[in-house]
Amino acid sequence: MNLLPASSTKLERALAQVMGRLSPPRIVSTLWNPETCPVSVLPWLAQALSVDDWDPTWSVERKRQAIINAREIHRRKGTPLAIRRALAVVGQPDADLIERADRIRRNGTAHRNGWHRRKGLAGWATYRVILKRPVTIDQAQLIYRLLDSVKRNCIHLVALDFSRAALRHNGMARRDGQYTRGIIS
Repeated sequence: MNLLPASSTKLERALAQVMGRLSPPRIVSTLWNPETCPVSVLPWLAQALSVDDWDPTWSVERKRQAIINAREIHRRKGTPLAIRRALAVVGQPDADLIERADRIRRNGTAHRNGWHRRKGLAGWATYRVILKRPVTIDQAQLIYRLLDSVKRNCIHLVALDFSRAALRHNGMARRDGQYTRGIIS
């Protein structure tokens, strides 16, 4: 099938005839699929699909999963579901998300446990994340950046709390400054 206009030159017609015989390489059809894309091309696919956070040290499976999740994260961006999915991508699927973290009503439902600050109506646009798995300081900063990229701009993260994911003296983590106990705010 020739799609060239009637005013095309002989050279253009000859090139169209030769190009019509050639078929594109099969790899082209696999490039936009994160499951079949060659590993060396994954960073460019991630950039093309606007993956918010990318770490070259991740495993290949984790990179592919981040690309697969990117579309859903962007579609739900600004919602609690997007925050939960982003936490799942970084290995924290069971983290607690507390919305309106700084809005306290004096009706007996809030406990004075240090999780809330009294901001009244101004505290509606806040949230807190409580992690249940230990993280390094670098991982906590990565999580903080990722949460910042999927939340609505008017909402503020009060704290990334991983004091419940306390380090135990079981040899799993060393006291070398890589881990911390507590909250990053």
